[in-house]
Amino acid sequence: MNKNGKLIINQIAIIGPGLIGSSLGLALKRNRICKNIIGIDKCKKNLIDAIKNKSIDFGYHKIDGRLTNTDVYFICTPVSQLNSVVEQLIPFLKNNAVITDVGSVKNVFRKELISKVNEIGFLVPAHPIAGTEFSGAKNARLDMFFNRWCIITPVNRKILGVKLIKSIWKKIGMMVATMSPEEHDKIMSITSHLPHLIAFTIVGSALNYSKKEKKQLLNFSAGGFKDFTRIASSDPKMWRDIFLSNRKDILKTLEVFIKNLNSFKDLIQHERSSQIINFIKKTKKIRKEIVKLE
Repeated sequence: MNKNGKLIINQIAIIGPGLIGSSLGLALKRNRICKNIIGIDKCKKNLIDAIKNKSIDFGYHKIDGRLTNTDVYFICTPVSQLNSVVEQLIPFLKNNAVITDVGSVKNVFRKELISKVNEIGFLVPAHPIAGTEFSGAKNARLDMFFNRWCIITPVNRKILGVKLIKSIWKKIGMMVATMSPEEHDKIMSITSHLPHLIAFTIVGSALNYSKKEKKQLLNFSAGGFKDFTRIASSDPKMWRDIFLSNRKDILKTLEVFIKNLNSFKDLIQHERSSQIINFIKKTKKIRKEIVKLE
């Protein structure tokens, strides 16, 4: 904070300025939170796109000594790369620097890395619940995070870093909640990871049809199927990482879903008309409750 109480950070580094990272850069700039934003990405084209759309000021291909003046690091890479990136950042951390992330799985950071970071600064895992089916800096959106939830999952009792990350996400228009990494991953397995798994499976089922039948499926697909195709066009590597990193909770959730699916199959098979209606009524009620919260 400056003397006027405004949140101004000298330098932020975004490791992986893709869809989420570049959208974050745009939001940080719009709200004048940061003086300089550095983007780190091995992909030359993505860095060029991020500089072109002004989501970052400078772009580098690797983590090195040019980052030593950075105050906050946002890791926006696939989940499988989080620990590796933290490990690479540690030698260049200045006192009280903050490392945070945007990953959809939170119980992934290695304990020894958490300890090493917290000897120098702060590690504050976070998950802004936002995104689209697109990827890359070229698809960045200024309004990506507005009026959406961000979940912060503190890994220790050092609150200064948590306060700063909360302030940043709130400043760009997000609502912020805190919970344990375990609670977060369980919730996401139900509300996000399972729906994506179902979408991939349903759209993948189209592969079982002949070429002629596939064409008919596409020509006459209604809104429901098209919604699934939109979700199923999400980034494959990102979702592979999510499924494998949160496999424990996803498998438990999947078991419950398969049980319910088999029960519904049984209702159809035995023509249980009233029970089908009751089941659908229950789901409609849940849908109404969700809409009220939006």
